[in-house]
Amino acid sequence: MAAGARTQLVIEPYPSATPEVGLWLGGLQRIRQALLDTVERIDAGGLSQECIDWRGVTGDDNSVGSLLYHVAGIELDWLYADLLMQEFPPDVLELFPYPVRDATGALQHVPGIALSEHVARLHTSRARFLEVVSALDLAAWRRMREPAGVDYAVTPEWIVWHLTEHEAGHLYAIRGTVRKWLAQSSSGTNATANR
Repeated sequence: MAAGARTQLVIEPYPSATPEVGLWLGGLQRIRQALLDTVERIDAGGLSQECIDWRGVTGDDNSVGSLLYHVAGIELDWLYADLLMQEFPPDVLELFPYPVRDATGALQHVPGIALSEHVARLHTSRARFLEVVSALDLAAWRRMREPAGVDYAVTPEWIVWHLTEHEAGHLYAIRGTVRKWLAQSSSGTNATANR
């Protein structure tokens, strides 16, 4: 960077039917890029599958892999169940060989899944989501959906806001898990998953 040049922190709108939707999707894309950057640093740091599957010192925490699986699953659940109000298509069901939650309601532990498979699932879930939501006009963006079997009605606008905060929270948890892994690990790995 040239002397005196400043980093420019902006939200680039995602190409959409309307500028407002594009700006919200640009924010959603920004947090996804932060998640993917973190995963890339985990991978570049040479952290093992054991780290990806690690559930904390007590074994009760969510693993990095489980959180990545959950982020993709929840994104598609909001898309299909709440926005489109339909079942997952067969090809989407194939992406999720395990339920997102276990019998107790906790996030499903999904050991043995490589980071590359998690990243591919995240790319697929986001592509599906963007394909539908970027085409919405403002009336559809703000139109209430009333999915069957739940006690709420929801707009696509709220769904995008929620997915942004949901993913940000899990990104924070992933970074924390990696920090804890590195702190307890005797391997001496000097990888960093922060920022």
